[in-house]
Amino acid sequence: MAELAPTIARAKEALRQRIDQVVPHILGAVETEALSTMEILSLLAKSVRGDDDRAKFWLLMTCIAGAMPTREQLVRGYRFLELAPEGMEHLEVLRACAGASSLNENFDRSVTIVSDAVVADVDFCARHGHNTGVQRVVRETLSRWNAVHDVTLVAWTEDGFLMRSLIPAERDRVLNWVSSRRTESSPTSAEDDAELIVPWNCSVVLPEVAQLHIWEPLACLAEFSSNTVSMVGYDAIPVTSAEYVISSESDRFVRYLSIVKHADLVVGISESSSEEFAGFADALTAQGLRGPRVSTVSLPIALAREETALEDISTRSQHVPLVLCVGTQEPRKNQLAVLAASELLWKRGLDFEMLFIGGAAMPLSIPFDVEVDRLRRLGRSVSVIRNGSDAILERAYRDARFSIFVSLHEGFGLPIGESLAAGTPVIASDYGSMAEIASAGGCLVVDPRSDESIAEAMYILLTDDLELERLENAALARPTRTWDDYSAELWSTIREGELTR
Repeated sequence: MAELAPTIARAKEALRQRIDQVVPHILGAVETEALSTMEILSLLAKSVRGDDDRAKFWLLMTCIAGAMPTREQLVRGYRFLELAPEGMEHLEVLRACAGASSLNENFDRSVTIVSDAVVADVDFCARHGHNTGVQRVVRETLSRWNAVHDVTLVAWTEDGFLMRSLIPAERDRVLNWVSSRRTESSPTSAEDDAELIVPWNCSVVLPEVAQLHIWEPLACLAEFSSNTVSMVGYDAIPVTSAEYVISSESDRFVRYLSIVKHADLVVGISESSSEEFAGFADALTAQGLRGPRVSTVSLPIALAREETALEDISTRSQHVPLVLCVGTQEPRKNQLAVLAASELLWKRGLDFEMLFIGGAAMPLSIPFDVEVDRLRRLGRSVSVIRNGSDAILERAYRDARFSIFVSLHEGFGLPIGESLAAGTPVIASDYGSMAEIASAGGCLVVDPRSDESIAEAMYILLTDDLELERLENAALARPTRTWDDYSAELWSTIREGELTR
């Protein structure tokens, strides 16, 4: 028992600190220094019950348990409070918090309530160096926001119970990412040096797709707390094109939608992605919910930022045209169709190199790897670069005669925009967000489900110099839209949206 005494003492001290943090937000300017912890709890519980305020109860539960509640915990807990005998309210609140606090390894830690601030949840980007579509958007945007606005960046504790501040290495990984950070990750012990954070009356921004272990507390925060919740909406692919993803991805996304349904605003990255989220929001009326407002701020047509010299990508002959295909190798990206179209042209005697740059979405990339291996054994010129730097990618865009991005479903299609920003024409899919981008020039659009259609467009751009030049000029003549433009417009859309809450 003596061994537990220091732990118990720390837990009691931390609980008192957390409760003291709550007092001004629920009781106002009340002097409580002379009161015991139980006496303060009694005052807080009676006040919340008298106000019939679920948001204040969310704050009270969070700080007593040292963990954000789930919807089930909050609803059950408030019922305990409502039915409590006079004078016993605080005991029922403690009973409501018992479940969450018993699992909370951070119960003996203090918290900081952050009020009237912009709080951006960048958990994945802070922890990992991975930097494809979503992560690229987050890092490009938050680095710019941080330079001109006061933004509180947060991740989550390992158990998913509470938000926390970033340690210096994580903050640097979000705001100053370069390709050399690709394999970095934060150890679990990193959170021991972080400050635990509870947002109150804040603008909580979710620029990432929330991980599975934090969807329940985030959904409860969105539904019950005093915070506004704004989200960047990328796509609904795991539901609407579930056949192209692993089943666990669909399950994760369905649970992620429980946050979306109670959010205040979803900002789609294209008109197509906004239509998907608007359709979900409209369906919520069947549950008596208004759902989030949906707006659109389209991603820019821009290359990635990286202040390094352009690198050589291969020892290929400069006389052989290079065709570039960028994207994670998985069925939805449709690289097998690109390989099939290329094979049709190689059999017709055309000479060109096919270069794929992107990560491997194992095990979904196995059929692609098998086909590449078969073509190489036939002597076909196929190259694959995985985990290459942004400098390599930019060099490839500039060296390519054209690029090809014929995905079957995209929220936007960043490789199309990156290629066009380099002045390199693109063969793109003829529907959805990809057709949106293509409509402003510099692209040929094709039916991505037709190998022959893809092959015909490739043939044109490999053999018709005048058509290639026309598309190059059209790409360079497109209206300029940069990451600066996107980040500024997204900030304005979110902040203006809070005024119409």
